Amino acid sequence: MDDKILIDYCLVSKTLIEDRLVSPKAKALYAILCNWPQGYDCSLKNLSDEMRSGKESVSDLLKELEDLGYIERNRIRGPDGRYDITKYSVFTKPSH
Repeated sequence: MDDKILIDYCLVSKTLIEDRLVSPKAKALYAILCNWPQGYDCSLKNLSDEMRSGKESVSDLLKELEDLGYIERNRIRGPDGRYDITKYSVFTKPSH
């Protein structure tokens, strides 16, 4: 292995990786969320495209991660009162 420092990586919680309650697909989605920079458009469409899965499937995975306490979703309303964007908080350990 090369001794050079690698900068092409992202950190993923070992707690999550070892958590048998989290499905493999949810772990992959968590890794994607950890990899994307803060402020990135984490819309359901973009997540679905990245996961190569349908929106309903990705929505179920987000709910799984949320129910287990690894992510928190905060939906923000736009000026017209409709939900405009969703902000995600990603935790290294379950938040509850």
